[in-house]
Amino acid sequence: MAKKVRSVKNFWGETVHYDEHGKKIGVSRSNFWGGTSHYDANGRKIGESSKNFWGGETLRDTHGKKIGESYHNFWGELIHRDATGKRIGRTRKSFWGGTKTELDDRD
Repeated sequence: MAKKVRSVKNFWGETVHYDEHGKKIGVSRSNFWGGTSHYDANGRKIGESSKNFWGGETLRDTHGKKIGESYHNFWGELIHRDATGKRIGRTRKSFWGGTKTELDDRD
């Protein structure tokens, strides 16, 4: 069974991430360099993402090591892949606003 995550922009322009039970699991904020900084539920920085040449995003950990990529497919979904290129999930726009992310099961 896939895990589902819901993300919603708040009043300050941050994107707040919630798990399938409605518990806050993290926050994403725009940073000075034009990318996005990602934080866990306790406010610890867990990584950054920045636009790549192909119009998607490259994700990096706090040490700058590439940990994945995301890009749009033909249907407008955002497809997520890990550092090895394996698909790990997808994000779609929600009917009620925000987005819904489905993470593929990992063995």
